[in-house]
Amino acid sequence: MNLTRKQFLKKVGIAASIPYFAGKFSLLEAQESTKKTLSARILANTAIVLGGGLSGMYAAHLLKKKGIRVRVIEGSSRLGGRILSFQDPSSGTIADLGGEFIGEKQSIIRSLAREFGINLVSPEWNGISALWDETRLSEKSRQSLEKLVALQSKLPPEQIEGLDRISFYRYLRYQGFSEGELEDLDRVIKCFYGDSSRNISSHYLLASIDSNKSYFQKLYKIEGGAEKLIHKLKESLEEDEIVLSDPAVKVSTSSAGVQVELASGVILRSKHLICTLPTYAVSDIQWSPGLPREKIFALLRVGYGKIQKELIQTENPPLSPQEGNGIVDWVFPTGGKYVTTLSSGGRATSLNRSPSETTRELLMRSIFPYEPKTVSSLGIKREGFGKGAVSLYTPSTYGLKEILASSVGNIHFAGEHLADVPGTMEAALSSAFRAVTRI
Repeated sequence: MNLTRKQFLKKVGIAASIPYFAGKFSLLEAQESTKKTLSARILANTAIVLGGGLSGMYAAHLLKKKGIRVRVIEGSSRLGGRILSFQDPSSGTIADLGGEFIGEKQSIIRSLAREFGINLVSPEWNGISALWDETRLSEKSRQSLEKLVALQSKLPPEQIEGLDRISFYRYLRYQGFSEGELEDLDRVIKCFYGDSSRNISSHYLLASIDSNKSYFQKLYKIEGGAEKLIHKLKESLEEDEIVLSDPAVKVSTSSAGVQVELASGVILRSKHLICTLPTYAVSDIQWSPGLPREKIFALLRVGYGKIQKELIQTENPPLSPQEGNGIVDWVFPTGGKYVTTLSSGGRATSLNRSPSETTRELLMRSIFPYEPKTVSSLGIKREGFGKGAVSLYTPSTYGLKEILASSVGNIHFAGEHLADVPGTMEAALSSAFRAVTRI
C-alpha cells in the first residue's frame, strides 16, 4: 500500500510536531521540531494570520509587502468571512449577502480597490446614493443632532463614559426627538449594524455619525460583488500560504515566538501572530499562557448584530430602497427584476433557523407588493459567516476596544470590531493595517 508523506509521518508519530510550512517557508529543521518547547531558531520575519476574512487577508497582503513570510489559517472551507457575493445562475445578477457598502470618504478600501483595478459604482437606486437622510428630521432635531455629534468629540473621558452608559435611542428621546424620527433613524441603524439603536451605546453611534469611516455618507459598491476584493487578495498570496478547513485550537507563546496547533494536529511556528477572529472565536482557542484577565472579560462583552440578506426575483421591483414588512426590514433594488431583502436582529435569527420552505414563505409574504417569484439565494452555504454580522458595542462598554486591540507579546489583534468605527469593510482593513505596523 502506497503512503503519502503525511500518512507516513503519522505512522512514525511525528507528523503533529513538524512545522507545516514547507519549502521556502520551513521555519525549523524537522529534527528540531520534535521538541515540545519553542526553538530560538524561529526566523524573525515570519507571521501567522488567524482568520481568512477581509481583515486577515489584508493583513497577509501587507505582511508580504513588508517582506515577511506569512501563512493564513482559516477554519472554514472558504475565504472571505462575512463577505459573500452570490450570483443568480439563471440571470447572472449578483447580490452581496454580507459586507457590501463603501463610504465615499472611506480612504483605505478605496485605495485598495484602485490598487487592484476594481471599479466602485453607485447603487442602482434611482438617483439615491445614501440611506442616512437627515432631511427626514425636523429642523430642531437636525440642529440638535449636529450639536450632539460635535459635542461628543470634545468631551473628557469621564463624560464620554457617562454618555456611553445610555443607548442611542433613549438619549435622543431624552433630547426631544419624536417617536417617528427615532424609528426612521432606527431602520437605517439596523441596516448598518444588525440591531436596534435601543441596544447600542450613544457614544458609539454619535462617534460613527461624526466619522468619515462610517456608513453615514454617500455609498458605493464594488462592481461585480464585494467578494472580488477577497479574490484579488488571494491572488497576492501563494497557494501554500493559505490553509483552509483547519481551525486553530491552541496558541502557545514564549520569548522565541508563537506556536499554533490546528485541529488536524499540525503545528505551525512563527515569530509573530495576527489574530483577526471575531471575539467568540478568540474565546474558543486555548491560549498558553492564558490571555490577560481584562482581555478575557472584554471578549465576553462584545455583542454581534444579526443580518440576513436574500436575493429574490420579482415582477415589480421598487426603484429605490424601501422599508420592509413582516420579517424584512429593507428591500433594495438589485438590477433587473431582482431585489435584495435585509432582515436584522431577531428577524434575521428567525430566518436563519427556519427550514428553507418556511423561510421562503416568510420572505414571499413580507414583500408581497413586489410580486416575488423565486428566492434565488435560498439554502446556499454561508460557511464562515460566524454567529453574527457586525460587532456591537452596547451601553457601558467604553474602553473595551482598547483592551481588545492591545498586543500580548508577539500576538497582535485585528478585525472590524477593533477599528475606530467598527462595522464596516473599512474597519476590517484599518485594524489589519494597525496590527501589521506593530510587527
